[in-house]
Amino acid sequence: MENTFKLSPVIPIYMNVVRLENVSKIYEGNVKTIALNNINLSIEEGEFLAILGPSGSGKSTLLSIIGVLDRPTEGKVYIYNMDVTKLNDSEVSKIRNEYIGFVFQNFNLIPRLSVLQNVELPLVARGLPKRKREEIAINALKLVGLEGLIRKKPTELSGGQQQRVAIARALAQNPKIVLADEPTGNLDSTNAKIVMNIFKKINEELKTTIVVVTHDKEVASYARRKIYIRDGKIVGEEK
Repeated sequence: MENTFKLSPVIPIYMNVVRLENVSKIYEGNVKTIALNNINLSIEEGEFLAILGPSGSGKSTLLSIIGVLDRPTEGKVYIYNMDVTKLNDSEVSKIRNEYIGFVFQNFNLIPRLSVLQNVELPLVARGLPKRKREEIAINALKLVGLEGLIRKKPTELSGGQQQRVAIARALAQNPKIVLADEPTGNLDSTNAKIVMNIFKKINEELKTTIVVVTHDKEVASYARRKIYIRDGKIVGEEK
């Protein structure tokens, strides 16, 4: 399948697209919480990685650090060899928008917008003309098998279909990395398999780096590498 998304500039190939060095995240309050404790992690270009752990283990915090949605209290975070911990918020936002797509458990679709409009949404901020936005969005929806539902509203779709729209929205940005936080958490087993096969297809055909956070070992089985996190620490790895 030809990759029809051409928004991002050509990026030199590096062995690691993400690298975390001695990363800790500490939340201060009435009770000090160490969400991440001295994490070292490298993610290779084109990798399909699953981060496994129980509730409260720190896996979602780790995904937020990888996706530069949050900053570490200590340590370094590199995206394509750029030390994002040294950048200001505007520069970090630019890197996030340029390289990273997000898929969340609750879909985060806007109910009043159509499927097509939801997928187009990240492209509006880029100032693309309407015809180009529609072309990119429809191509993304074809990848997830929903090109026939472009005029529907999210409330008219099943949970599995809504999550596929959310994946298409992430793909419309032509990300180099897609981060998914419990993407099957609200889905039945049939729709979970459909969604995970889409991630597998994206990884294999578009060579997009995929990182999925999950507590479900069956979901994690789609990944080629798994890391296990508990109490803010990486406690195991499986390939």
